[in-house]
Amino acid sequence: MYRILPVLVFLAASGCGDGKPGIEHAGPSSSQYSNSTDIGADPVAVVRRYYEAIRNRQYDSAYALWERSGEASGQTRAEFASGFSKTEQTIASMGDSVHIEGAAGSQYASVPVIIDATLRGGTRQHFTGTYTLRRAMVDGATPEQRSWHIYSAHLQQH
Repeated sequence: MYRILPVLVFLAASGCGDGKPGIEHAGPSSSQYSNSTDIGADPVAVVRRYYEAIRNRQYDSAYALWERSGEASGQTRAEFASGFSKTEQTIASMGDSVHIEGAAGSQYASVPVIIDATLRGGTRQHFTGTYTLRRAMVDGATPEQRSWHIYSAHLQQH
């Protein structure tokens, strides 16, 4: 399992207007955010909601999308929120090649992402990688446990 990389905490920034097919953009001009009350039913929607919450500086909401009420991020709520303090804007683009597999009563989804961020001083950052989400599939699992949550992130800065 990977922890959020320190550079990830600066994500909340710029624009990935590359227009590549097969990439779903989620940023300030995107109208693709789900208003579904069942946001946990789609792993891509969870990652989209995560970046929407970060963009809106709703850090508690973003943190809660991590498994174990945010603990899977490897940070406290305060550390998580503080990590975005220098971020001006973030645009996340999700690939359409989400891979889902099962293991021991759980399902895991790998969501490819491209992140473009701009820091308050104008510095731009570019990241690529994947988010892995998990949900329980065992009998007796609660609706919360059956919802997708971020399990890990593996992002590299370019």
